[in-house]
Amino acid sequence: MTLRSLSARRAPPDAEKEAGFVLLSVLGILTVVSAILAGALMQVRSGTALAQARGQSLQLQGIADGIARLIAYDLDVRRTYRVAGLDLPEDGTVTACPLGHDRTAFVSLQDQGRLIDLNKTPRPAMEEAFRLLGVPDRTVLAVAAEIIDYRDADDGPEPNGGAELPQYRARGLTWGPRNAPFASVDELGRLPSMTPDVAAILRPVLTVYNEGGRFDLAALISRVRPAASRSLPGRAAPVPSPRQNFQMSIVVEWKGARAGRAAVYALGGTRTGADFLVWQPSVPMPAPAAMHPACVKIAAVLLAGSGPP
Repeated sequence: MTLRSLSARRAPPDAEKEAGFVLLSVLGILTVVSAILAGALMQVRSGTALAQARGQSLQLQGIADGIARLIAYDLDVRRTYRVAGLDLPEDGTVTACPLGHDRTAFVSLQDQGRLIDLNKTPRPAMEEAFRLLGVPDRTVLAVAAEIIDYRDADDGPEPNGGAELPQYRARGLTWGPRNAPFASVDELGRLPSMTPDVAAILRPVLTVYNEGGRFDLAALISRVRPAASRSLPGRAAPVPSPRQNFQMSIVVEWKGARAGRAAVYALGGTRTGADFLVWQPSVPMPAPAAMHPACVKIAAVLLAGSGPP
């Protein structure tokens, strides 16, 4: 047999099939390996992105916490030494503060001594304020009576719309009055006569941190519902705030990411010395806001020791 005839001889069909199977197997293995490598690469990338996102969130949270402590320190210094400080609005106005590096802080400070206290304010004062705020007369009587019944220890309903446990059950509610002080304004929604519309009116003017219970009705109405100021019975002497408890909300935003802090800071009072009564993370808040001179001071303090996220 010649060399030419040997070279011309074809491989057996079984050998060809085996070679083809091996080639397909190798391609299959390579495909699987490539998929595994691609998946691993994506996991590494997503893990890195997640770690970066967490790091950015922690940094924004740290900035929000720093601003909250700066405001508390400023309140302490102003009270102790009677000196000018940040002088942020203390009526809950939201202030937008550019911090550099595309970061913005939204800051709100509310003196709780200017608000109606759910635990300390007498019923007649609540009724007068609720009417001027736009709550219908019939609802005013019921809500004010239910607030008293919710916080007092007795089981006798207040006249003109009070509610103790039997009245809660008659309305199909599985809970009853606390018969103890309100722990937070959020408990307002547990009252039988409370509706979302009425709650939207009352929430901004209520607190559980005005220990004296007195508030300047004229100042409150003129800020919240100026048109009702003309209905005030007479211009009484202003009621000064004891300036004991302050609620603050801070949200820091950077390229769509947000972190925030909600806190209540006490400058003495019966609950504690100067300290935070509430300290919890909080998002969202951003709303229409204006600049304030305090923003320059806040940004200067933060930029002294921070860089871009």
